[in-house]
Amino acid sequence: MPSLGSKKDISKRDMNFFADFTAAAAKMTRFLGYGVVVGVVVVAAIVAVIIYCAIRNMITKAAIDELRATLASPEYSGLEARATELQQELNDYNNYYYVLTQMRKQVDTRQVVSMELPAKIKDAIPSDSYVENYEITQTTLKLDGYTFSYYSALNLVNMLNKSDVFSAPVSLEISRVAPSSVGSVDDFLKNGINNYYYYTVEGTLTADVFVSVARYAQSDDVISSLGAIETTSYTAGGSYTIDGVGTFEQTGVTYNLSGVSINNSALSEDQVESIKTANQITGIANDNVSIQLYYTAATTEGGES
Repeated sequence: MPSLGSKKDISKRDMNFFADFTAAAAKMTRFLGYGVVVGVVVVAAIVAVIIYCAIRNMITKAAIDELRATLASPEYSGLEARATELQQELNDYNNYYYVLTQMRKQVDTRQVVSMELPAKIKDAIPSDSYVENYEITQTTLKLDGYTFSYYSALNLVNMLNKSDVFSAPVSLEISRVAPSSVGSVDDFLKNGINNYYYYTVEGTLTADVFVSVARYAQSDDVISSLGAIETTSYTAGGSYTIDGVGTFEQTGVTYNLSGVSINNSALSEDQVESIKTANQITGIANDNVSIQLYYTAATTEGGES
C-alpha cells in the first residue's frame, strides 16, 4: 500500500496552500486601499473645483449686480444720451469750423494787386510816351496812351514783361493818329516828326494761385465735414503736392479715402486707387485748385465702424 506521507508533511502542504491565498488576499487588500485613496483624492479634487467655481460665480454675479446698480444710478443713467448730445455738438463745431475756413478761403484766394505795380508801370513808360488811362482789377491790367514812335509802345510792353507784371502774353494794339487827337499835352505838341501813335495794352497780372483741400466723411448718403479747409498759396505754374491723403484720423476714428474731386470734377476709381497707393496728390497750379477728399470710416472685424 503506497505511503501518502506523514501527517506532518500533509499539514505543511495544507499550510502552504492557504498561505498563497492569504498573500493574494493581502495584495488585493492593498490595491483596494490604494484605489480607495485615489478615489477619495479625485472626489475631493472635483468637490474643490465645484466649490471654487461656485464661489467664483458668486463673486462675479455680485460684481455684475454692483455694476448694474452703478449704471442704473442717476449719475450714470444719462451717460448714453449725453454721449449722443456730445457727438452732435462735436459735429456742429466741425461744421462751424468748416464754414469759418470756407470764408477764410474766400479771403485767401482773392487776388490782390501788388502795391508795387503803379511804380513798375511808371518806370516802364518810355520818355516819348505817356499813359492817358489805366485800369487795374484783381487779375488784369489795362492801359492806353500816346507815343511818338511805334516801337516805344513795344518797348513799354517789353519793360513790363521784364518786371514780371504779366503772367501770359499781352494784347497790344497800336494805331497811328492825327496830332489833333493827342490833346493839349505840351511835350507832345513839340514833336518835330509829327508822328503820333495810340496804343492799348491789356494782360493778365502775375499773381499767386491757391490750392485748397477739404475733407468729408460719407456714411449712408450723409456727408459731413472733417475739420477745416486747408488753403496754400503757390506761384502760378508751380507744382504742388498734398501728402498723407490715403487715411485720415479724427477723434479716435480712422477714415479711408473713397473718392476724390478736383474743381468739382470726380476722379475715376482707377485714379483714386493710384492716389491711395501713392498716398499723395500732385499737380501743376496754373490756376486756383479746389480738392475735395471723401472718406469712409474704417470697419472693425465685427463689422462696426
